[in-house]
Amino acid sequence: MIKTIVFLTPHYLNFASEKALQTLGRDCRTVLIAYHADVLPPVLERNVSQVVRVDADLQRNIRPLLDHDQCRDVISDELRAVQGNTSSLRIFCQEECHVELAAQLREEFGLEGDTQAIVANFRDKVLMKHAVSQKGIRIPEFVPLDHVRLSAEPQAYYAELTTRLGLPLVLKPVNAAGSFEVSIIRNEAEFNKAREQVLASPYHFDYEVDEFIDGDMFQCDSFVVDGQIRYCGVLELGCTNFDFVQGKPLSVIPVADPALRATLEAFNRDVIAALNFRNGSTHHEVFVDRKRGYPVFLEIAARVPGGIGVPYHEKNSDINLIDANLYLVAGAAALDDIKPNEKNNVVSALLPLRKGRISQLNEPPISSAYDIDWRVAPGMVVDSRSLADTAGILTLYNADPQVLRADFEAL
Repeated sequence: MIKTIVFLTPHYLNFASEKALQTLGRDCRTVLIAYHADVLPPVLERNVSQVVRVDADLQRNIRPLLDHDQCRDVISDELRAVQGNTSSLRIFCQEECHVELAAQLREEFGLEGDTQAIVANFRDKVLMKHAVSQKGIRIPEFVPLDHVRLSAEPQAYYAELTTRLGLPLVLKPVNAAGSFEVSIIRNEAEFNKAREQVLASPYHFDYEVDEFIDGDMFQCDSFVVDGQIRYCGVLELGCTNFDFVQGKPLSVIPVADPALRATLEAFNRDVIAALNFRNGSTHHEVFVDRKRGYPVFLEIAARVPGGIGVPYHEKNSDINLIDANLYLVAGAAALDDIKPNEKNNVVSALLPLRKGRISQLNEPPISSAYDIDWRVAPGMVVDSRSLADTAGILTLYNADPQVLRADFEAL
């Protein structure tokens, strides 16, 4: 029986329902490890047994990375409280920058859950591409970025990369999130600009350089139990994460075409099987090549979708993916109550920012009923660096699929 669940960071956990947190709280002790500066939503303040504040490294990723040693001390204390019974303690983490730390702590204490070997293939984009390509899954051609050559001989290196990968090039960190420090490179001037960004970055990223795939982008958000996909939400994206950072609304709509949906579901199953993922959620991004018409793997994460993802699936399909994962980790009987019901009458969008001062909040030119959860106000000074920087969340509702589609395209 699970007696204690340790939550690693409040990020993404904030999407949990009060009902799920209360259900867990009745059966076991819940401990949240948070950074000193994290502001906790009331739903977490009310419904966890204890909050432990720890230090964090601010220079290793886009969110503060919790101190490993201090997190280890928390796990050690909690394990001591259950007389060292490792089968009664679990670590829960759905935040991209901390899934590796969660895996490390599990292995250090012999706890059940995703191992470092499993998580590495979901965090490192180079490793994940190697893993899925070995199973015959199409990937963009790519190379790890050579920092020495980038610094010492940029012109020759640019010529070599373009000869091998063509133009445009895509340069991105192998283990960040939210399109942070991603560059689309169309010429040598843009290569030099990206080079300057990499050399000046305060973060300790490795990078990769990818072939540019011309195509429409989709995501498959899955809930997996014992290797079987119990739910897969297949969504079309109005733009890429990179486009969002440049100022376009990042919108999602359910894939309506049954043949395309079946193709993407099968592709998603193959990727999850190739990575030997058994339990939890995955967030899989894929292109459909515009000329050839087939799917091309982009990347996959061993977690729920970020941004609008969890609230979107709850509105459109009656499934809260954080709740589902909480019940799964806790071994709760409430897992049997998770029954998705897709309505396909909802579009959601993250509203973008640019760098500057907010002058006014504009309403969207659409026909559907909608609501906006604004995260900014006139007078605020803002910047756009990743998916974490957003003006707000727009949600559209319409039972007429043609009007809903037209509004999606208008965004």
